[in-house]
Amino acid sequence: MKNQSDKHRLYYLLPFVFVFIVSCGGPYKTVKINQPSSKLKIADELYAKGNYDDAALEYKDYFVTFAGDERCDYAQFRLAECYRMNKEYPLAAVEYRVLINDYGYSEYVDDAFFLEGLCFFQQSVRVEKDQTKTFEAKTRIERFLRLFPNSARQQEAENLLKEVNTKLAEKKFMSARLYYSLGHYKAALIYFNKTIDLYEGTIAAAKSHYFKGKMFEERKEVEEAISEYEKMISSGMDIKEKNDAKKRLELLKKGKDEG
Repeated sequence: MKNQSDKHRLYYLLPFVFVFIVSCGGPYKTVKINQPSSKLKIADELYAKGNYDDAALEYKDYFVTFAGDERCDYAQFRLAECYRMNKEYPLAAVEYRVLINDYGYSEYVDDAFFLEGLCFFQQSVRVEKDQTKTFEAKTRIERFLRLFPNSARQQEAENLLKEVNTKLAEKKFMSARLYYSLGHYKAALIYFNKTIDLYEGTIAAAKSHYFKGKMFEERKEVEEAISEYEKMISSGMDIKEKNDAKKRLELLKKGKDEG
């Protein structure tokens, strides 16, 4: 009985011993072991210590050594997480997609859908540049929200979608402002309207109402200008143009009453 107890204790401690040994320096080599649970424990220990490169090697070696094991979906998810934690977002997105495609039954699928979208957003560049990755993030996050309405990540996804929409709205608004500054009001109006229609509730949409109000005011279309200023003010957005919108609205209403 004593020998069996000692063997059990050694079996439990084995993964921790391996992690201690490999942490002493030198290039990491995957541990050869014949128990899938012990293999995952080694990988998880490395992950917990923030050794994501080494943990990724162990998770990948787990697939080779224990192909078809019941916890392959878990290992696939953690492999993707290793890349994400290392900020290797393109690789992480690929691994989340593998989980979604190959392990549709997994309890980690909803997380994978959301985190795939997050990884695309993390690859998004400055608003002045091409926003392809931002659009891809939007598509994936919206799909997540449709497919998993009861997910624990629902609020997190909604908050992320707001960030995505804010950035895309700013991109559209920049085009509108450019046309406005050049005096191309017809084109500017098209882009201001697109910003409002696609991204209502953003700062860029509120600013679009303000500039539409100025355009209508310049064209002596008083009712339309009043409507746009009112929409801008009622948006509740704390932007610098709000005070000017209030002054212009007051003057327009005063002039209308006197007329």
